[in-house]
Amino acid sequence: MSGIRSRIEHMFSRLGRWIYENPKKTLAASLVFCLFFFIQVPNLGVDTSSEAMLREKDPIRIAYNKFRDQFGRAEMMVIAVEPPEIFDPDFLEKLRDLHHALEDEIPYVREVTSLVNIRNTRGEDDSLIVEDLLEDWPENGLTMEDLRERVMSSPLYRNHIISEDGRVTALLIETEAYADAAAGGEAFDQAFDAFEDSAPVKTEDAGEKPKRYFTVEQNREVVRAVDKLLDRFRAPDFNVAATGRPVILDVFNESTLKDTRNCMIFTTFLNSFLLLLLFRRFSGVIMPLLIVLSSAFCTIGLMAMTNVPFKMTTTAIPAFLVAVGLADSVHILAVFYRRIDLGDDQEDAIAYSLGHSGLAIVMTSMTTAAGLLSFSTAELTAIAEMGIFAAFGVMLALLLTVIMLPAMLALVTVKPRPIKPPNKGMERVLLWFADFSLRRPVSIIVISTIFLLASGGLCFTLHFSDAIVDYFPKDMQVYIDLNKIEKDLQGTVSMEVVVDTKRENGIQAPDVLMDMDKVSEEFMVYQHPELKVGKTLSIVNVVKETNQALHENNPAYYSIPKDRELIAQELLLFENSGADDLERIVDQQFSKARITVKTNWVDSVIFDDFVREWKEKLDKVFEGRASVNITGLMPVMARTIPAALYSMARSYVVAFVVITAMMILLVGDVKTGLTAMFPNLLPILMIMGIMAACHISLNMNTLMIGSIAIGLVVDDTMHFIYNFRKYHQVTGDVDRAIRETFTGTGRALLITSLVLAAGFFVLLSGTLLHMVQFGFFTGLVILVALAADFTLAPALMIVLTRGFKKS
Repeated sequence: MSGIRSRIEHMFSRLGRWIYENPKKTLAASLVFCLFFFIQVPNLGVDTSSEAMLREKDPIRIAYNKFRDQFGRAEMMVIAVEPPEIFDPDFLEKLRDLHHALEDEIPYVREVTSLVNIRNTRGEDDSLIVEDLLEDWPENGLTMEDLRERVMSSPLYRNHIISEDGRVTALLIETEAYADAAAGGEAFDQAFDAFEDSAPVKTEDAGEKPKRYFTVEQNREVVRAVDKLLDRFRAPDFNVAATGRPVILDVFNESTLKDTRNCMIFTTFLNSFLLLLLFRRFSGVIMPLLIVLSSAFCTIGLMAMTNVPFKMTTTAIPAFLVAVGLADSVHILAVFYRRIDLGDDQEDAIAYSLGHSGLAIVMTSMTTAAGLLSFSTAELTAIAEMGIFAAFGVMLALLLTVIMLPAMLALVTVKPRPIKPPNKGMERVLLWFADFSLRRPVSIIVISTIFLLASGGLCFTLHFSDAIVDYFPKDMQVYIDLNKIEKDLQGTVSMEVVVDTKRENGIQAPDVLMDMDKVSEEFMVYQHPELKVGKTLSIVNVVKETNQALHENNPAYYSIPKDRELIAQELLLFENSGADDLERIVDQQFSKARITVKTNWVDSVIFDDFVREWKEKLDKVFEGRASVNITGLMPVMARTIPAALYSMARSYVVAFVVITAMMILLVGDVKTGLTAMFPNLLPILMIMGIMAACHISLNMNTLMIGSIAIGLVVDDTMHFIYNFRKYHQVTGDVDRAIRETFTGTGRALLITSLVLAAGFFVLLSGTLLHMVQFGFFTGLVILVALAADFTLAPALMIVLTRGFKKS
């Protein structure tokens, strides 16, 4: 193995000399390469939606797309209005103005529903009338007391467009299902039969492209337009607020971009300061930063080129690459400046530093990339893309460091400086760790093993969480508005139950409708400490309203007829009245229908339990009469946690196996390679144990810490063991080899670990909690890993080299 390492080191030295002789060509080629990616950066999008996290062939996403093809979007923007009095002519006039302004001025709006146009079904002179609630008001002479009575007595209206206590009313905005609907007419109507087929919906012209679903950019356009419009209407007696998933998603995306931009700036300034403190040369600041920023922007450009937007997890990539990529340059520059100060010319210093550090930074970059690539097969695209693109960025940072750094060094004049005596304070600290490890290696290993086992035990008590709304600060307006509106209107998230009888007019069967009514009532009395069902809507509401209206509006007839023919006749009368409500809740053949279940926004773990529980119940209720599919936003959000857990379990195993194999290859010994993984597992398990002890749940980002951290912390262990074995081969003395490793490599490990940890701690400046937690705990893992490399790693090397008894 030593012969192979020597040849690789010699090859890096020769590369350094070649670059020194051709610096301008090297930099020009590098610049062209980087520009190819840079120009793509402005095209990068942001999509933190739950459905974007799922792969296109995920069954949950396919089912959701089928639902959208059949029934339209399963999400609403909710505008809540709280006036001094709802049933007041002046307020209702202003509400109507707002309603019409939303219809006329907001792009991509399919329908706005409010007190102005909510369905009002009634009987009059043996006729069925289905009209907008305020269709003829005030000309029809409807008094405010009569209106209040009509609204507050309607089961359809309560907790839908008016609160239970009548203080708050809502306007519900439904946008088009398709991105090109605004330009291409009623795309919804062309999609009725697409629910039968998982392929993208196509227009009648086979030559046209498949329709695209409503995009994040269009959602942003709608939300911004609504915000601007509401500012015109907002007044002391007209208090308005908007929420719902479209608003939450837009604010989350905006906060994500803001956090990414700010963290990049903070990371750059912090690292500039640390590099200046370390090297005290401007070349030691500018060159590394140019390289890591280039690798970060190239990675972002690649994401834009491949139409991969920023998602909840991938927003950490830029700051991550800046923090991680610096270590490569630091290792080379530390040796380069040292050789210059010792009297080498620049060519020899470049060749020596590249030969000395080249193999080590290749191996450490590969272990980091290996840890990241373990995500690549994850079931969630957000996790898989984090692994793929972050690994690309890490390897690109390595490539640019090896190529661009020698070229830039060749073009500047670096003057030697008087060699200063080593920092006595730092040297004393490093030698204390060396002597401590030499005196008590067995004690260190025993105590570390106890910590490992205790932390591992605590890890079994970890809880999992994925609630996007809880990532917002509690004083953020979007969080305040959501909680208030959910309290007033009993929820903003929907689960869609699609009941498919698989036969024409099957939904009109009394037993099917009664079963739908039964489960709707069971939903409303569902008990859970956190999740509350606020409303159910389905064809059952239409049938009951119509039956009541055709029996002189007698509330006693607000029920489902037992005669199938009567149900069919009543539904035909409803359709002939001119109302289009049925097309949103049942298909044209009356073979399938939806039940919309509205709940408050809770953790996806709770959603997952809720979906599983009700799927089992519904299958039993409709057994033999209809199949049941649960879809909508809730199941999509619920899918993320089990998919993430399965993916993380697999990626942890893959990362551990691959990195262990690379460690064995580097040290050239199986026993040493396996033993060296102990200091890398300990910090990860310890931090996970701390999170468990502090009752901090694992979310989508913190779940990835293990695989990311093992790829990072193993770098320092590799450097330590690699140099220890080098020194031991030369001296044959364990004590001296340990001390030489600490005073030589230990200094670099301390500095690079502090720089790396600081890069992650910068994420604490973010707005969103999931990024703050990811930055804090990853930075903490790196510091604990440094402590393990300064205590446990040397203790293990001492015991392995001397033997247990002699130690």
